[in-house]
Amino acid sequence: MSRFQKITAWLIPALCLLYIAIAAIRATRPATGFDFKTFSSLPVVSNGRIQPLDSLARNALLSIHGKQRVPGDDAPATPAAWLAELNFQPARADTRKIFLIHHDDLLGLTKLTPSEGKSYSYAQLLPSFAALQPEARRIGNADSKTWSPYEKALMSLTRNLTLYNQLKHALALPGQDHLESEFTQFLSTIASALAEEENQSRGQAFSQSAIDAASAPMTTVLDWTPMTEVYTTPSGSGPDAWKKLPDSLLESVEKKQALHPATLAYARLGDAYRAQDITAFNSALTDYRTWLAAQRPELLKKATSETFFNAIAPFYLCMVLYVVAFVCAIVSWLWNGSTFRSAAFRVLLIGLSLHTLGLITRMLLEGRPPVTNLYSSAIFIGWGAILLSTVLELFHRNAIGTAVAAVVGFATLLIAHHLSLSGDTLEMMRAVLDTNFWLATHVVVITLGYSATFLAGTIAIVYLLRRAFGSIPKSTATSLRGMVYGVICFATLASFVGTVLGGIWADQSWGRFWGWDPKENGALLIVIWNAIILHARWGGMVRERGMMVMAVFGNIVTSWSWFGTNMLGIGLHSYGFTDAAFLWLSAFMISQVLVMALGLVRERTRD
Repeated sequence: MSRFQKITAWLIPALCLLYIAIAAIRATRPATGFDFKTFSSLPVVSNGRIQPLDSLARNALLSIHGKQRVPGDDAPATPAAWLAELNFQPARADTRKIFLIHHDDLLGLTKLTPSEGKSYSYAQLLPSFAALQPEARRIGNADSKTWSPYEKALMSLTRNLTLYNQLKHALALPGQDHLESEFTQFLSTIASALAEEENQSRGQAFSQSAIDAASAPMTTVLDWTPMTEVYTTPSGSGPDAWKKLPDSLLESVEKKQALHPATLAYARLGDAYRAQDITAFNSALTDYRTWLAAQRPELLKKATSETFFNAIAPFYLCMVLYVVAFVCAIVSWLWNGSTFRSAAFRVLLIGLSLHTLGLITRMLLEGRPPVTNLYSSAIFIGWGAILLSTVLELFHRNAIGTAVAAVVGFATLLIAHHLSLSGDTLEMMRAVLDTNFWLATHVVVITLGYSATFLAGTIAIVYLLRRAFGSIPKSTATSLRGMVYGVICFATLASFVGTVLGGIWADQSWGRFWGWDPKENGALLIVIWNAIILHARWGGMVRERGMMVMAVFGNIVTSWSWFGTNMLGIGLHSYGFTDAAFLWLSAFMISQVLVMALGLVRERTRD
């Protein structure tokens, strides 16, 4: 390898590292003006877990708009900035076109005209609430499995409107423009009323007007409480000890204390934001952050870490790296093989390292093993396939392992991205799954079985494509055959062990080892199919081509076990149900059948 080739083989990975470094610098760069970066790292409790305002805003925008950016030239630059506007200047936030309506019948019900991007604002939808609400009640009384596309679209819009309203009432009360003084006045008014009621109960002179004056503000605060599900005030330890903002006010009254520092901070933040007083806004943030650092440092550390994780977006960076690795691998087959093969493998290792760090960070943030829901399973399946592919590449050094790893890694991360549109990916565990030991054994092992089966199928696709559309050298065919055979052996072992561990878990959780649940049947199908491939190969019933065709069919079996069983909506394992994936799953299965048909193409002469 010449000096130029050596430089090229290291230059591409170096540029990838620079790309990651730039992303990290951007994530840590201090904010200018209103310090929304610090604001985004403030901890709250929502969806049953402690999370920063950044995650709360990002997940809400993904659910409502499908993106983490608000459209419009003058739109808030970050999700946290949008959340601040939503709470502190709701009238302006209501004009942002973030609600998507794709169904024509639903558009007709709202009496809106089609617009570019099919996005509409809360203010545009407000006049149609009278028509939407009875329809939502009617549809909600029916079985969700019978909903038509129109009914699903309407219920989705209704959920998004509810989420929007809950967030709007999380940090402030719309219509109250001077929260700090109003909160202070509320405490004073209620305290006076309680004192007069105490005098009344003792038979002493009392002021009825003081008692009556407390009625209206108390009603306002009591009505505010059910309007949000975001808990802003850490009044104790653990997620259950947090209070909503209005409940924190009531607690101050009950305990005859001053406003909680969190409640006071959000009141001051809202007042400063409405007044466009940058200094006061940033000062309130500094004061509250200082209190958190002294009183609840673990909350601040966790929220800050998650905010940085969101900002750097490691899995998005991995997708870019996997594309670069794939392109380099393809170039290595066409020109200057060893140079670009080395570059591709090094870029893949960088992507795998970042992928691993992302997985570990998620584990630390959630306090769970790597696989807890469909989203995390997609992340982990890609990671497992890439790890196995890296081992194959170390042995064979033909860039096939690198190319396959890049394809599987990119595809699984793309699936994970679409799964993240449903909301919080670090969601609270369901009680029946809330066992870290079994999550770390059964779920992880069987998911590695998924990874290996998909990897074998993807390598087999490479074989069938090269065989059908170009000559495939004998040495390459032998290498591919060895890869597929070895990976299927591992997949059989991992799938079998994972299934047995799942039975043991089921016996402890549900009192039975096996119940012919759809998910259990799907796991068993993977074991059986991989065993059939090995048996057919050992018995001479299939040769090289037949084994490859069977390995591709393994992709169909595994995808059905992974996603298809959830779409049935039945069984104890029906978690993460998503019928939106039905079309894509069907298209994937059809594509695999078409690839299998390539096995019928007459083989070209090998070199």
